[in-house]
Amino acid sequence: MRSGWVLLSVLLVWACESPSAWEGRYEGSGTSPSSPGVTLTLLPGGKGGWSVEQETTPLRWEERSGSVWLHLKTGGVLAARPVPGEPALLVELPGVGMVKLHKR
Repeated sequence: MRSGWVLLSVLLVWACESPSAWEGRYEGSGTSPSSPGVTLTLLPGGKGGWSVEQETTPLRWEERSGSVWLHLKTGGVLAARPVPGEPALLVELPGVGMVKLHKR
């Protein structure tokens, strides 16, 4: 009986944890000066938005294999990898290259 209470307590603590560490606003630009400015917003519940210059696209996001997978409403999927030791994500954009997004 005691182990049942311990298990229930652990499950309650896990369910009441603070929001995902991924949630928040990220900003960045590509590696070249001509790369567009990018903003990524990860909201609770796996929703968010991807903005490049003045155009915003809604998205769904999920954590998978240590990365954040971005499912854009336009049909594309991008995998954002965490930067070790920094509050940042790396995303490779087709035709642009690697973009580093810093959490604000």
